[in-house]
Amino acid sequence: MTVAETIFEAIKIRKIDYVFCVPGESFLATMDSFYGSPQPLLVSARHEEGAGIMAEAYAKASSKTGVCMVTRGPGLTHLSIALHTAKQDSTPLVAFVGQVPTNILHRESFQELNVVEFTRPVTKWAVELSRADRVAEIVDKAFHIANSGRPGPVVISLPEDIDRGSTVKHSVWRSSTVGIPSPSTEGVAKAVSMIEDAERPCIIAGEGILRVDATDMLIRFAECLWVPVFTAWRRFDAFPNKHQLYMGGLNLTSISNDLSEPLKNADLIIAIGTRLDEFTTLSYSLPSSKQKLLHIDQSPEETGGSWIGADLSLVSDVGEAMNKLEEVLKSSKRAKPSKARQKQVAEWGENYLRQTTPRSNKVAPIDGAIDLEGIYHDILKIITDETSITCDAGDFGSWLVRYYKWNQPHTFFGPTTGAMGYALPAAIAARLARPQAPAVAFVGDGGFAMTMSELETAVRLKLTGLVVLVFNNNNFGTIRRHQNREFPGRDVGTRLGKIDFSAVAKAMGADGFRVSKNEGFAKNFKAALNSERPTVVEIILGENNPDPWAEK
Repeated sequence: MTVAETIFEAIKIRKIDYVFCVPGESFLATMDSFYGSPQPLLVSARHEEGAGIMAEAYAKASSKTGVCMVTRGPGLTHLSIALHTAKQDSTPLVAFVGQVPTNILHRESFQELNVVEFTRPVTKWAVELSRADRVAEIVDKAFHIANSGRPGPVVISLPEDIDRGSTVKHSVWRSSTVGIPSPSTEGVAKAVSMIEDAERPCIIAGEGILRVDATDMLIRFAECLWVPVFTAWRRFDAFPNKHQLYMGGLNLTSISNDLSEPLKNADLIIAIGTRLDEFTTLSYSLPSSKQKLLHIDQSPEETGGSWIGADLSLVSDVGEAMNKLEEVLKSSKRAKPSKARQKQVAEWGENYLRQTTPRSNKVAPIDGAIDLEGIYHDILKIITDETSITCDAGDFGSWLVRYYKWNQPHTFFGPTTGAMGYALPAAIAARLARPQAPAVAFVGDGGFAMTMSELETAVRLKLTGLVVLVFNNNNFGTIRRHQNREFPGRDVGTRLGKIDFSAVAKAMGADGFRVSKNEGFAKNFKAALNSERPTVVEIILGENNPDPWAEK
């Protein structure tokens, strides 16, 4: 097999359906190995950031490894946003980056960049191929590292002469499985003891639940303990939001309202499959010194490397850990929650639903014709639970976080990094990985403009049931809000010119609608979902839309 064929087979044996790229002269042979292949299919994006985000979102939606290919220098630097996203989101990703031929390395040749050094801070491992006879070994190792421990991105630098390399020998292809640790008997016993001693335990669930499809196990575990459940920042689909024990998704706005009271009230926090990042810990205020922490994760660096040390780190597959804990707890001395505690939990759940159920009869904002709470009232009535929802960075996303309800796993795709430009490429990947469900991208005008060229990619792929909701206020809204807080009345650098995004969509072969009144939204949104082409629905907002949490 040639080097290119070896790379192709390593991808195919893992049953990865799509590989995303922006073509480059550095890896023409590897591209050629996909000729005529429907599976894996090579999908060309319009920009390396888009290709990388598609690969990252595909990994989340499919529970497989995302794969992308870009060229050297500018191609790699464009890709770095997606690499950073995969690193912070713990997403398994393997990126092949073309490189100049080995005989002219280190001469600052055309578009040359030290791939390994450049990507080291945003990858789990970066390596440059230097010998054709070791390609199979290195590529297999790359997939293993991307998926083991705390998953993340791996970059392989592929010099042009290696890409076109001579035949290499590889006798056996193995579709290997990454081993996941099981909880020790001693660890389970200690965890059960902590739970038995707790009077007010609370669960935080994150990406690890989704990674191993353990939502059903989490439901049983939470019901066994009858404890409040929160989902980590941007991991809202790890637990059904309609469940009576669900108390909401964690984010910094939780600091200023009472929805986080069950968590602040807890004497034991059980963190399951989550990285305790800034938003999830409410700006590193939780766990407090008075709260104990039981941290369960397959990655030892996560359970032991958080900002605060855990009272007990249980390194294990989260599903197996919950099953074993539940099994012991069912026959343990732990008393059932008192009637007073059950009543309190029920009241918290009712408060969550009361504050996060949108009304349809609110008065429109003074400086704009759109009432966003009414928009979300319509959205919830129109789309179903299996819809893939992708979200960009921006203030518009706070409305989604407050009002939308995720009731099935693998239906939300949003980066914890807050990278702009994510929603549209992610929606394309979600639509490909989950063809049974429509995909709806939520994005502001600033973020959409960064990657809107990928709309042509969606058109080229003939993706129906793909809708982009562009919330257009003609400014960088989040930054302007911060700016007005720190420097009131001194707006600078945050205003944007007007773009007719519906017209842009039509120019790319998609459908486009503009909505400036609530009355027109539902009709256009339904038409977009039923369109035979990808569709943009542009929602015209005022410049100063209120914070969704301004009223309770």
